[in-house]
Amino acid sequence: MEQSSLWPLIFLGLSGALAQTGLDEKVFVFPEPSANAYVLLKPHMPERLHQFTACLRFYTDLTRQFSLLSCASKNNDNEILLLRYSPTEYHIYVGGNSLSYAVSGNADRGSHWENICVVWNSTTGIIQLWVDGLALPRKGLSKGYVLKTDLVMMLGQDQDSYGGSFDRQQSFVGEMAEVYIWDTVLPPEHLRRIRREKMPAPLVVDWTALDFEIRGYVVLETALD
Repeated sequence: MEQSSLWPLIFLGLSGALAQTGLDEKVFVFPEPSANAYVLLKPHMPERLHQFTACLRFYTDLTRQFSLLSCASKNNDNEILLLRYSPTEYHIYVGGNSLSYAVSGNADRGSHWENICVVWNSTTGIIQLWVDGLALPRKGLSKGYVLKTDLVMMLGQDQDSYGGSFDRQQSFVGEMAEVYIWDTVLPPEHLRRIRREKMPAPLVVDWTALDFEIRGYVVLETALD
């Protein structure tokens, strides 16, 4: 490989590196617990969100709680928060309100890549959690709320203030990939086979053209699976 072609890879591995690129066959590796390492996302969100679908994949052996996706506004540090509380429990926040989901029936949970999708509609308040292509019971959360446009959106840390106040014991350690957020409610037929078809538009966050910034010790690596 010519030396000039190495520079994009070196650039992406540096703390504070900013890029907009397709990340097919790539993963973010969060190598260790931290109070300052995360991936800052730059969403395409010209209007306030009345609904959304957020999906990602992750791989970890952590048994403690950790944050996967955190979105904070100046008025609310939990506009959206996807928190895995334990290997069998998720907590989801929208507009500062929260609920929990129990995930059971998988003895090897945590020893393989997991696919997670959260779907929410302001009009009905209905929220859905999908784990590995299977839907958990629908619940109600923050009916009538509208998500702000001044979001600070990140992977791997839980914001307890606007863009900061991280807790090392809530940091993600492991690998994360295929992060997508839509400003629509995707239908079940898409969510059941989220990895096996082209992602529908429009996208707020698009893994195939991701606008992001690496902060702290996070490394972009080639996927192994």
